[in-house]
Amino acid sequence: NNYYNYNDKMPKIKLTYFDIEGAGEPTRLALALAGQDFEDDRIAFSEWKDLKPKTPYGLLPLMTIDDGPVKTQSGAMLRWVGANCSETLYPKEKLYEIEEALGLVTDMRDAFAPTIYLGMRPEKYGRPEGFGQTEEGKEVIKAMRSKFVEKDLPVYLGYIEGLLDRAGGKWIVVGDEPTIADCFAVSTLRTYTRGYLDHVDTKCLETHPKVVAYVKRFCDLPQIKGRYSTGLGSPAYDG
Repeated sequence: NNYYNYNDKMPKIKLTYFDIEGAGEPTRLALALAGQDFEDDRIAFSEWKDLKPKTPYGLLPLMTIDDGPVKTQSGAMLRWVGANCSETLYPKEKLYEIEEALGLVTDMRDAFAPTIYLGMRPEKYGRPEGFGQTEEGKEVIKAMRSKFVEKDLPVYLGYIEGLLDRAGGKWIVVGDEPTIADCFAVSTLRTYTRGYLDHVDTKCLETHPKVVAYVKRFCDLPQIKGRYSTGLGSPAYDG
C-alpha cells in the first residue's frame, strides 16, 4: 500500500544523482519497496562541473518533492521516504533498532572510505594531489584495502550476522518486511562484490553465509529482482 502523510495523492519525487549506485541507491531502493513512482534523474560526471555551483552544498544526491525546494543529504532522503511513503520502512516503534543498524553500517562504510578518497582527494589525508596514481600511492591503497578485507570487514560482517540473529534471521531489524536499514545495508554490502574496486575480492562476503543469504533475499524481493547485473544479488554473481 502506498502511504503518504500529507494528503491522499502520491507525491511527485525527483531524485538526482550520478548514473551509479553510490549514495543515491539506498533511497532508490526505499522508493522501489514503497511502490513510489519517481523521476530517477541520473546525470553524467561530465555534467557535474556546471551543476555543482548550483547545488546548496556542492554535493549530490538532490531530491525535490512536489516541485518544492531542493532537498539534500542522502540519509535525510532515505528517512523521509521511509517515513512518508511507506508504513513499514521506517515505523516509529522500530526507530531505535533501525537507527542502531544504520549507525553500524555507516561505521563499516566509513572504515572503508579512506581507501576510496585517498585516490580521489588525497590532499584531505595530507598527501599531494595525484598521490593515488603514484607507485607509492597505489601500494598504500592496496595495503589499506587488503587490511580492510582481511581484518575489518569480517568484524562488521559478524556484527551484521548478530543483528540478523537478534531479529529472527530475515532482516536486520525484527519484522516480516524490510526497513530502510536493509536498503542501506544491502547497498553498502553489494559495493564490495561488484568487481570495480581493486584489491577487493568479489567473494569477500562469503566468509559469512548468513550475510550473503540476506543480501540475496533482499535482491529477490519482487520490487528489486532483476535490478542488478553485477555483484551479489545479480545472476552474474553465481554464474
